[in-house]
Amino acid sequence: MSSQLKNKKLGIIGGGQLGKMLLAECNKMNIYTSVIDPNKDSPCKKQCDNFILGDINDFETILDFGKKNDVITFEIEHINVEALEELEKIGKEVYPKSKTLRVIQDKNLQKTFFQENNIPTAPFKFFNSLKEFSKSIDKNEIEFPCVWKKTKFGYDGFGVKLLNTSSDIKNLPDTEMIIEKNIPFDKEISVIVSRNVGGDIKCFNAVEMEFNKKSNQVEFVISPADINKEIEREVQELAVKLSEKLDCVGVLAVEMFLKGDQVLVNELAPRPHNSGHYSIEACLTSQFEQHIRSIFNLPLGDTKHSGTAIMLNIVGDSGYEGKVSYENLDNVFKSKNASLHIYGKEHTRPNRKMGHVTIICDKFEEAYDTAKYLKDSIKVKSE
Repeated sequence: MSSQLKNKKLGIIGGGQLGKMLLAECNKMNIYTSVIDPNKDSPCKKQCDNFILGDINDFETILDFGKKNDVITFEIEHINVEALEELEKIGKEVYPKSKTLRVIQDKNLQKTFFQENNIPTAPFKFFNSLKEFSKSIDKNEIEFPCVWKKTKFGYDGFGVKLLNTSSDIKNLPDTEMIIEKNIPFDKEISVIVSRNVGGDIKCFNAVEMEFNKKSNQVEFVISPADINKEIEREVQELAVKLSEKLDCVGVLAVEMFLKGDQVLVNELAPRPHNSGHYSIEACLTSQFEQHIRSIFNLPLGDTKHSGTAIMLNIVGDSGYEGKVSYENLDNVFKSKNASLHIYGKEHTRPNRKMGHVTIICDKFEEAYDTAKYLKDSIKVKSE
């Protein structure tokens, strides 16, 4: 066993599906793992060596958890960053670092970071409250349509809303927010980049994301993205620049808009990401293995793949909430080159991510037809 792995305990904050897929790689390498999560039925509960039920936003809880591990990572951004800072002060290895997370946790700080480092992004304004935003509207300082985003605690399309007119603000929560200029982009793409402790860095190829228009969730992830070589080089260079400027150790997902040949960075995630799930089957090194390699300062793996890979999200159907029941999963096993991942969440609700399917084909058309068929046929209901 590598000396980088020997006798080191890994603590993972958050016990959702990303943690579960990280644990699959840890188990291959025989890494001792502890997971903390507020859900007693966490998908990670049966996959780790030590499961702790606890509040991941409580300072003392995270501090105590971290003290019992050698390396600490996380699969969710919404955690107590002050506790991570304290763990670093007492000599614990926290990756990505607390300073990286602090910037990315807050969309205002994140967008300000883009501006200060000459990262192309949509113009935006920050507001402390709904009242402050309303005053700006009254002064004709806001151009509609525009995009409203909560500065914190948004995920999977929640905390983001397109405002077509000023009347759309009626249902907004009174919270800190940023208002972005609406960009009618042609494509939304993502690049997964990983950097180890020593500074070695590698990108996965850019992927293209198709969104559900109603839920604003990713429906399909297509790899490779249908972009030219110049754009591919530009977006990978942007991902590398962001990883280095943020001093990010581990996986960083960089979501971007493409309008013609113009690239604008949208948002970042300092962890494995939905847009990288295809890599489990498609690449020699998955995003999850790459994250483990990075935080243990191991050489980074090969990220390329041949043919087309398409990942589709399996989400809770509208109108169903409660103990989950799946329909037509057998269709995955009847399809050529399709792989099923069920996350192990016991309860469903509309649009909750419950699993995914990856299809690997030589031809895009064949993979896409299979993805559409499976997306339409698989149902996630409640008992």
